Amino acid sequence: MNHMPTLNLKALDPAELMPLPEVPESYGPRDEEEQRIHELVMEGIHSGPGVVYDTVDDFMLALEARVLR
Repeated sequence: MNHMPTLNLKALDPAELMPLPEVPESYGPRDEEEQRIHELVMEGIHSGPGVVYDTVDDFMLALEARVLR
């Protein structure tokens, strides 16, 4: 009688198959543009309650004015 060999199978975690991302030596803004974005984000986080806009267009106008400031 001809038997097939037994395979040693185990469940694979897909995360184990993915390469690990490179971790930078330091975190934080790398240049002036990233520094400005970081400052705007932190200012928004610490600015208090949010603003409600009537339309997306109103929001976009306010956002563009703020970013270009």
